Amino acid sequence: MSLLLMLPASIFAQQTSLSILTQKATELGIDESYITRLQERAQVNGISEDQLAEILEPAVTLAEGNLPFDMILEKTSEGLAKRVPNHVLVNVLRGLQEATQHSVQIVDPWMQGQAVQNMLKRTGGSQESAQQFRKDMLKNTGRALNQGLSEQAVTDFMNELNNDEVLSKVDANEIVTSLTILPDLPTSSDNPELSGKLIIRSLKGGFKSADLQKLPSAMQMAQSRGQLPAGNIVNGILQQLEIGAPATNILQGLFDGKIGSPPAGVPGRPGNPIDGNSGSS
Repeated sequence: MSLLLMLPASIFAQQTSLSILTQKATELGIDESYITRLQERAQVNGISEDQLAEILEPAVTLAEGNLPFDMILEKTSEGLAKRVPNHVLVNVLRGLQEATQHSVQIVDPWMQGQAVQNMLKRTGGSQESAQQFRKDMLKNTGRALNQGLSEQAVTDFMNELNNDEVLSKVDANEIVTSLTILPDLPTSSDNPELSGKLIIRSLKGGFKSADLQKLPSAMQMAQSRGQLPAGNIVNGILQQLEIGAPATNILQGLFDGKIGSPPAGVPGRPGNPIDGNSGSS
C-alpha cells in the first residue's frame, strides 16, 4: 500500500484549508509578504497549519466583506511576537472581527446623513475618498466597541456629530480621529456621554487631528499631576474652550497639570493653598 494512502486524511484537509485561505487572502488584498512572515513566525512558535488557519481566518473574513482588516493583522503580529497562546489570540481576533462587522450597522446609516454627505463633498467628494472614510470609521467604531463602549454610547456620539454645526467646521480626518480617541479618554469607561461632549466641543473650538490625538495623554497627565477626578479635568477644559483658548494652550495646561477644577479645601491641589489655609489673616 502506498505510504501516502496510509496518512490521515485530516493532514491533507489541514494543508488544503491553509493553502486555500492564504491564496484567498492575497486575492483579497492581504499583502503576500505579510502572509509569508506570518508563516515563518508560526513555524518558529511551533504553531500548526490548522492553528495558523484559525489565526488568519478573521482577517480573511473581513476582507471578503470589504471591511477593514489591518487592525486584525496588527494584533496578529503582536500576538505572535509575544507568543500569546493560540486560543487566546484567536479569541481576541474573533472579537475584533465581530466588533468590526457589527460596526456596519452603526456607520452605514450614519454615512447617509445629510451633514456627513455635505462634509464629504466639501472636503473631496470623490467616491474613493468616501470609501476610505467609511473604512476608517468602521475600523474605529469596531475598535471602540471592542474596547468596551456600548453600541448606544457610540451611536449617540456619532449622532451628535451628524449636524452641520460640527461637520461644517471639520474635515474627514478630524472626524476619524475623534472616534479613535473616544474609548481612550479617562472619562469614557464611566461617562462616555461626557467624553463625547468634550470631543465635540473641542472640534467646535478648533482642535485639529494632531491636537485631538494628544488629548487622552494630556488628560492623564493632568489627572496625575493635579490628583483630580477625570470629570474635573473635563470641566476645566470646557471652561477654557468657552473663553476661546486655543488648543495648544489647553494641551500645554493639561500637561502642566494646571487645568481642572479641584475640590474645594483640599490642601496641595491646584487652586488651594499647600497648608490648607485660605491665606486670610
